[in-house]
Amino acid sequence: MKIANNILKHSLQNVYFLAGTPLAGKTTMSKALVEKHGFVWFDENYNGIPFKKWESIVEEKYQPHKFARDKRFKSEEKYDWDAHYARPAEEIFADQSKPGLNEEFLEFAIIELIKMSQAGRVVTDICMPPDLLLEISDYSRIACLLTAPHLVTTVNYGSRPDHRNYLDWIMSLNDPEEKIAKNDEVFMLGTMKTYEDVKKHNLFSIVRTEESTVEGMFAQLEAHFQL
Repeated sequence: MKIANNILKHSLQNVYFLAGTPLAGKTTMSKALVEKHGFVWFDENYNGIPFKKWESIVEEKYQPHKFARDKRFKSEEKYDWDAHYARPAEEIFADQSKPGLNEEFLEFAIIELIKMSQAGRVVTDICMPPDLLLEISDYSRIACLLTAPHLVTTVNYGSRPDHRNYLDWIMSLNDPEEKIAKNDEVFMLGTMKTYEDVKKHNLFSIVRTEESTVEGMFAQLEAHFQL
């Protein structure tokens, strides 16, 4: 069964979507909306409750990417990260951009968002491509938070307490500085792709720079969401 997009859009009227780049303040803005306006937050974090609920029902037939990833992680044969990072950044980014785990999770997330939004307004920073966002939501409920490209680095990303394990893991690999440099290239490709998508779809955006403040960004977000 396929649910038509106009039905999904109608059912998601109470959901506000934050998209964009890493380190742009999506988590901070989500928490501010919860605190000031009583939103409920649907967190896209793979360690969060929604993702854990989804993991409990995963089946190989319906979620082959998730099943294959878990199988690889449980394998005694270690993944060759040296070979992985020896590839061009463009190739790594292309692999990361293929449909996979996130697309499988989105089906579950959309149903959960519909259920949660029956009781009130919901904000989510779940990773969703702009074209899909515009199919299931309206411009007025979508905000793209962008980071100045030079700030999107592995070290900046890993300096956040909730991302510290990521940086620690990279530092445990052989030649970690080389891995970080390659990872920064991949981050840059992703950041520029997001900028292009935002411009292509004419989405509302807020760019975070060194001079940005939480209060200033939040005021812009409130104005866009007409809060």
